[in-house]
Amino acid sequence: MGLEIFKTNIVTEQEADYLLHLLRRCISDALIYFYNEKFGYVFRIQTNREISDLACSLFAKEGFNCQKL
Repeated sequence: MGLEIFKTNIVTEQEADYLLHLLRRCISDALIYFYNEKFGYVFRIQTNREISDLACSLFAKEGFNCQKL
């Protein structure tokens, strides 16, 4: 499985939980984890396919930013 890590502008646990739920519905074949760093939430996705465009567009649709690290 490939691993992709994204930096986000999420600031609350509620926002992270909401987006985690959406991501798991859209990318059901992946392992997705959020964790809180000093500068905000980061999420990591393990999957067998390229999903960075899908993930970033989902964030943008919900009013958040994400950037692949």
